Amino acid sequence: MSYQRYSVAAPATRNGRCALVLRGLMLTTLLLWPLAAPATPTFETPTQVHAVRVTSPPRIDGILDDDAWQRPPNNGLIQQEPDNGSHPIHLTDWWISYDDEALYAAFRLHDSAPDSIDRSVARRDAPLLTDEVYLELDTFNDDRNGYLFVVGAGGYILDAVMFNDGWWDNSWDAVWSSAARVDADGWIAEMRIPFSQLNFPDDTEQVWGINIVRNCKRYQSTDYLFHRPRDESGYVSRYPDLVGMNGIEPTTRREGLVYGVSKGEYLQASEGDPFNDGSELEYDVGGDLKWGLTSNLTLNATINPDFGQVEVDPAVVNLSDFETFFQEKRPFFVQDAGTFRFGRDGTNNNWNFNWMDPMLLYSRRVGRSPQLGLSGDADYVQSPGGTTILGAAKLTGKTGNTTVGALSAVTAREHHQLALDGGFSKELAEPATVYNVVRATRSSDDADHEFGVMFTGTERNLSTSASRDALPRRAYAGGIDGWTYLDGDQRWAMKGYVAGSWIQGDADAIDGRQRSSRHYFQRPDADHIDYNPDRTDLAGWISRLMINKQKGDYRINAAFGAVSPGFEVSDLGFQSRSDNINTHVAAGKRWSDPVGILRRGGFDLASYWTWDFGGTRTGGGAGAFYWAHFTNYWSIDGSVFFNPKRDDTRTTRGGPTMRTAISREYSFGVRSDSRKSWGLSARGGQNWGAPGERSAWGGVDFEVKPTSALKLSVGPHLSWDRYGAQYVTTFEDPLATHTFGSRYVFADILYQEISASMRVDWSFTPFLTLQSYVQPLIAVGDYRRIKEFAEPGTREFDVYGEAAGTSIDFDPEADEYAVTPGGGGEAFTVSNPDFNFKSLRLNMVLRWEYSPGSTLYLVWTRSGTNFDRPGRFDLRADADDLLNAPSDDVVMLKVTRWFDF
Repeated sequence: MSYQRYSVAAPATRNGRCALVLRGLMLTTLLLWPLAAPATPTFETPTQVHAVRVTSPPRIDGILDDDAWQRPPNNGLIQQEPDNGSHPIHLTDWWISYDDEALYAAFRLHDSAPDSIDRSVARRDAPLLTDEVYLELDTFNDDRNGYLFVVGAGGYILDAVMFNDGWWDNSWDAVWSSAARVDADGWIAEMRIPFSQLNFPDDTEQVWGINIVRNCKRYQSTDYLFHRPRDESGYVSRYPDLVGMNGIEPTTRREGLVYGVSKGEYLQASEGDPFNDGSELEYDVGGDLKWGLTSNLTLNATINPDFGQVEVDPAVVNLSDFETFFQEKRPFFVQDAGTFRFGRDGTNNNWNFNWMDPMLLYSRRVGRSPQLGLSGDADYVQSPGGTTILGAAKLTGKTGNTTVGALSAVTAREHHQLALDGGFSKELAEPATVYNVVRATRSSDDADHEFGVMFTGTERNLSTSASRDALPRRAYAGGIDGWTYLDGDQRWAMKGYVAGSWIQGDADAIDGRQRSSRHYFQRPDADHIDYNPDRTDLAGWISRLMINKQKGDYRINAAFGAVSPGFEVSDLGFQSRSDNINTHVAAGKRWSDPVGILRRGGFDLASYWTWDFGGTRTGGGAGAFYWAHFTNYWSIDGSVFFNPKRDDTRTTRGGPTMRTAISREYSFGVRSDSRKSWGLSARGGQNWGAPGERSAWGGVDFEVKPTSALKLSVGPHLSWDRYGAQYVTTFEDPLATHTFGSRYVFADILYQEISASMRVDWSFTPFLTLQSYVQPLIAVGDYRRIKEFAEPGTREFDVYGEAAGTSIDFDPEADEYAVTPGGGGEAFTVSNPDFNFKSLRLNMVLRWEYSPGSTLYLVWTRSGTNFDRPGRFDLRADADDLLNAPSDDVVMLKVTRWFDF
């Protein structure tokens, strides 16, 4: 066995006699040490770890009395934090065994103060800081990917898949077993991981990568099986080899999961509504099937899937023209989501300034809310909340150095149900649609580079003229991505990608995409864009190249990217904008070793610039980021940025370019010692723009743990914004010659928002938990000084009622403004844009994993809204309105049963 050695200096002695005595005592101790005693720890990085085959599988009960654990243990982890490269604070013994069915691991985690061991528990995979031990396995030994299994001293468990040489995703759930027990010597953990849950090569002799990690909460200490200096990168690529596993074969995975759900909805209803009497009871059944086509390729098929979310999305107020992004929470899509990630692996720093890497697959498009509105009036309407997924299938796995994934889903045709004058009818709300995704990546044998391809396709059955006018008939996207190290030391890495898109449909549908907020082809001063309302297809591309310094205390990251005006992937992907050329450079210094009161810290300087394809500079700025962790375990971070004037091509929502003012901004955050039974973090910031314009935001998150099983948290957040160019609407007027025949109406706005996130997490056992989430939100927008944009390329406005020849009057009964513009323009009305949005959302989830892989959920969701007193912020009155607002309640019981065959 070979080692990488790390020496530890012996304490100095006063004279040679003391040294002889000490040597004699050490020699006597070694001679008298019992042969069965554990081996003296070496605190070295082994090149190999040996697994031992057992004939009698150990019981997973937290007691080390099985034959598998009676041999001398392994030990000698190396401290990563807080004293990098030193002996661990406490010794950890561990054993690895296996048989034909499973891998077994046992850990004796010595501790000098067993009463101080943290035994916190939480729902599976929930973020938790506790005493815990990790077993990490790189089953293909490719130095990039793997599996992670965690057991806490209180029985808490987490599992995840690893990728990109150290990143991980805990959306993956395996069926495995564990046990933990605290005793007088510290604590014990055992794991049983069935080979059926792992993918690995079909080789007679297995050679995997392995790592053991121990975290101790009260010391904030972390020990690894290997030593990684703080100024270096690489994680999975540093694993020693796990050897000795012979004669095991990859299992062809065959599993099933069936579910039954009963849901009661108690909703607000209008009198006489034939579609809603205030309550509805629904039942449904369905299931998933995982079938191993080969030992490493698995087909996951679902029939009548239940894609109802257990957790609700937070309420948001969006005054921009960007779509709000919500995280995927549905299990079918969350599992193996990393397989379909595009353009994001390869570098350990991924800076983005006014840039968003493309999401060719945004799985929330599948089963989305219907996109087609009503064509006429109706007395009562019942609209589907989502699109029914008739079936979906997913193929994922790995063969050799190639990882593959394929996804296909079919959604049903959905309709609005209408009642008008006693008659009933229906209108198409969403056409039947087929979604397809294919993804493959291939890495080199030495894991020094990787290449990937991806393709997505959307096909709709547009059976009505309304659907053909609104939606593309088909949409395709595809791309290649990859990364490589630029030197043998893996100090520099480069990654890049290029992707293209093409959509096709009737002219009205494609015109709608051209005019959407992602493109604004209709901009009258965008001479570089070919806007054609008669075109029946649209194509575009995106590309980016990034270089990153992976190691060392000095960091460098630079990138250049471009997305063409016609790039469009939102039928199955997610994007915020097009027509963008972007570049940045960032460099910084970090302190990896303690200096005085500083445990570690760093700062980065960055500059970025963006243009559109016509050469207009649409963004830019320079600033700094900083962060510091102190020896008392508190930390701070923040940023300071300066943004010069630029030309904004989006504020007029498809109109001419507007000049913006210089802006300055800063942010600051502080976090308390996370080892305590309470925790506090606070963040805030400000932004200064044009004279009189300012925004500020801040929030405090407070957490307390009265017991190891109960966690309470509350996080009030405030934001305040005074802005002088809030878009309201656009009116066509041939006499508005300065602004290309349209009047772009704006206003000053005073926006105030107060919200809070309150959680109660109660873990009765590691497998029986109750989670409660409450989010009140009050958002008030007070619009003032209604005005119109005066001159392209400037930030000048004509305020109605103040500019010569203009007038404005408010009609309280109609709740609208009557406006007479200048220059003899035609009078028009503007609906009062003031708002007061109040929302209260509550979600309670009782989760019981009554058997490995099988779960029972009992869920209660309540949501209520109120819109009284638009434009006026009165915290006491708004809170009363919110508490008394009518609510919709949903109660759901869901039972899933896992089985293998």
